[in-house]
Amino acid sequence: MESIKTVAFIGAGNMGAPMARCARRGGFDITICDRNPAVRESFEREGVRTTADMTDCAAADAIIVLLANDAQIKDALLGERGLVSAIPAGHRPTVCMMSTTLPDTLHTLQAPLAAAGARLVDAPVSGGIVGAQEGTLTIMLGGAEADVELARPLMRAMGNRLFHCGVLGSAQVAKIINNMLCVTNMYLTAEAIELAQAHGVAFESLAPILAVSTGMNFLTADAAVGRAQYRAWSPTEAAYPDIHRIVAKDLHLALALGDQAGLETGMLRQVSNYVDEDGSKAAALWTRAGHTSSPA
Repeated sequence: MESIKTVAFIGAGNMGAPMARCARRGGFDITICDRNPAVRESFEREGVRTTADMTDCAAADAIIVLLANDAQIKDALLGERGLVSAIPAGHRPTVCMMSTTLPDTLHTLQAPLAAAGARLVDAPVSGGIVGAQEGTLTIMLGGAEADVELARPLMRAMGNRLFHCGVLGSAQVAKIINNMLCVTNMYLTAEAIELAQAHGVAFESLAPILAVSTGMNFLTADAAVGRAQYRAWSPTEAAYPDIHRIVAKDLHLALALGDQAGLETGMLRQVSNYVDEDGSKAAALWTRAGHTSSPA
């Protein structure tokens, strides 16, 4: 019976690196493809094969794509030295799109990948860096039933909650909507922490109340865990631009989904405008939310 044994990770950044290590612990033979020499050196010290050339990934049973944007994704898969150009005749790798992107992007990739013999599954994740490190990610899957089932054992090495959302692209819709709610929660909760503290109520006192009330979200269920989430993505104000690029992209993808459906998404647009325009204020707010301080 067909199974996945060898896995190439294209992109091993904040999320990709711990996910790759989880896959390795799960018994998969991994290769890391990343253009950052420091990333490659880190894995080489662990005895992992590395490369900066996408074509070196083409013989793997599965290729996991974890890149920042559509331009990088298309170049990695369809570019002059992209994956498609090097897939051996008769080989049928499974390409797992774990980056967050629009369904339209997947549909653009599907035909050239299929022509080269590859299957395509969308498999975006939720759970942040902590979930990636611990192998407890939520993984949303979209694609043909047989392709999803083939990828499932690999996905289980990185996540403990797997959902088959439907056809190719459906998992990306679920992920984008999740991110829309997550990002809004991150900024609004940071404001709530600040507001409570200004009136003498510490987040550590407020969180147990919110945890059993209608204001509960993933940040307020436990104050220590909530603060750790802010720190994991941006430990200092200087590090905020990295997370800003990610959350701004998430909101723009959600806006694009709304535009494609002809829907008015006024609240979402306001949040997106705030994130785009108030960088320094948002950075300071985010950073303060990650660190314990005394109420006023």
